[in-house]
Amino acid sequence: MKILLMLITLMAATNIFALEMDEKLTLRFLKVSNSKKTILINRGSEDGLVVGDHAKFFITSGVIARGLVEKVSPSRSIWSLYRVVDPAEVVDGKVLNLKIASPVKITDDPSKSLKEEEIPTDAGAAAGEADAGAATPKVNADEQKELEGMGLEDVDVPAKKEPKAKKNVPAANEVSVSEDLHHYGEDTSKNWEAWGTLYVNALTGTVEDSTAAQSSTASTSSSVDFSGGLERYFLTSDGFLKNTSVIAFIHKRTLETGDDVKISSDWFEYGGGVNYHFYNSAAATNKLIGYGGVTFGAGSATVTETVTTNGVATETPVEGSNTFYSLGMGAKYVLSNGFGVRALFDYYHSSETYDYGNSVTVTKTLSGPRVLFGLSYRF
Repeated sequence: MKILLMLITLMAATNIFALEMDEKLTLRFLKVSNSKKTILINRGSEDGLVVGDHAKFFITSGVIARGLVEKVSPSRSIWSLYRVVDPAEVVDGKVLNLKIASPVKITDDPSKSLKEEEIPTDAGAAAGEADAGAATPKVNADEQKELEGMGLEDVDVPAKKEPKAKKNVPAANEVSVSEDLHHYGEDTSKNWEAWGTLYVNALTGTVEDSTAAQSSTASTSSSVDFSGGLERYFLTSDGFLKNTSVIAFIHKRTLETGDDVKISSDWFEYGGGVNYHFYNSAAATNKLIGYGGVTFGAGSATVTETVTTNGVATETPVEGSNTFYSLGMGAKYVLSNGFGVRALFDYYHSSETYDYGNSVTVTKTLSGPRVLFGLSYRF
């Protein structure tokens, strides 16, 4: 008898905390399978969700999916999506609302079907395939392993044809979900990034002569090192490409030393490279992103010797060419509005060749570590 009373009490408590029809919750997609059939959200039994609940997932523009609760923990739940209206909105880190809905009822009588929910134009093809009633493929082995890695088995139910219903758009006084994910999330809509790094110094000093005259002359040394580039991401791809990017850039640097006899070196380089983001996703916002990369390219180099005698300067320029490569690791931090900062520590190697005429050529190599800092904007 006591056991029976305990079971009745437990069932009653479950019903007390279960969400009622049309109740709403704000949530986040923590994990979305590649097929977009299975999702993990940050709401669970503590929020009143129970196994078997049906719900509509919506943003301010309308319903994007409908699903069924398959597994529940106190703060998490796994859902099977049996209708995806707008696949582009079903992504990791998405913030949106859900509204508890009545269970799906299947009918083969077209005369009893209600009007189909309106959907965004770009999602029409995907929704049409869902309405065709074709069997949805099973989640593949990679997705299964991915979900098991979260300590939860994958759930998969046969595709069901959802009853056609009128579009359900939240009223103006209902909860409006901000697309700014603040300190969490990913933004896969911005696949281009412009960036630049700059290093400048201007040093002055003196050259002391230890002869009897004990003369002292001024000496200067200045340099400018600037890079600017464009980076292309593939954030909506799967697998390796999702965290890979390619870059194209230009690099300008100058070095000037001396005073009465001044040596000026000027380099202009251009090239490309590949980056791979291994710490957090390349699409992450408001998170530190670690990456490694390789660059290579070519350019031109000029060394000019300027000798000033009695106020008259004589310049002797020598033209050359160079090739270079670099290997490095760095970090990025991108805000949700697209602006970001970056730092890079790399090993740089260049080889320069100068033609002095009369079959005289000089080859010079430069190599060593560099530390670069800069700003970026993703769009």
